[in-house]
Amino acid sequence: MLQRGLSAAVLIPIVVFFAYQGDFLFAIGIGLVAALALNEFFKMLSRQGDRPLRVLGGGATALLIINGLNIGDTETVAQAAIALLVFGGLLWELASYQEDRNLRGWALTIAGVFYIGWPLGLVVALRGLGDERTGFWWLVTMALGIWACDTGAYVIGRFLGGRFSGDRKFSPRWSPNKTWEGFFGGVLTCLLVTTALATSQLGLPVWKAALLGLILGPTAVFGDLAESMVKRNVGVKDSGDLIPGHGGMLDRIDSILFGAVIVYFFARWLVY
Repeated sequence: MLQRGLSAAVLIPIVVFFAYQGDFLFAIGIGLVAALALNEFFKMLSRQGDRPLRVLGGGATALLIINGLNIGDTETVAQAAIALLVFGGLLWELASYQEDRNLRGWALTIAGVFYIGWPLGLVVALRGLGDERTGFWWLVTMALGIWACDTGAYVIGRFLGGRFSGDRKFSPRWSPNKTWEGFFGGVLTCLLVTTALATSQLGLPVWKAALLGLILGPTAVFGDLAESMVKRNVGVKDSGDLIPGHGGMLDRIDSILFGAVIVYFFARWLVY
């Protein structure tokens, strides 16, 4: 617990600095996060004998993050990322085909980019919504809403876990320690924090702010479960050991990957 606290004390000011700056500096910071998380993802796949196309995956991810800056012809940049993944990957496999590989590396590279690179590109795009202040608070609302969900689930699950649901776990296959009490506690905490921030800092009407909080909580939980599924399938406890007490970079952003997609499209469809 002490390690987790010290790591958070170091990382949070750095994250806030890059988020507050926005624009290219923020995109560079997100690019670094994407590179670390994607590398961890590919290393996990390598443990089971797969050979993802790291260079192509990294290049496509970089294009998706640049696309998030919304500068110039963004449609062309996004299409270039897809073309690099699909046709560049096929050409790579064609040139180096081996019978035992069976195109798995190509398919898993596409999966990794759309699991990690695309949502992080949307994080950059989310920072660019509205004016400087508004974009910053979209990020803060998302991050604190997810943090509130994690914290609420931990605290309430710790004190009430199993009291009402008995032996029925929320997700016994992928995360045996999660309880239904913790799940609903996290969703409720996320709802309260997100509603408060979205109304006071983003100026959303209460119903829209509450709807965002109601969607964001379960999304954060399922993001965590999705990464747990990947880790259990490849037989690892953490995606890496980059952050003392927290595991790898992917372990820290698993909920944000899902949350970024939800918050970005919520903002684009219901606000802007």
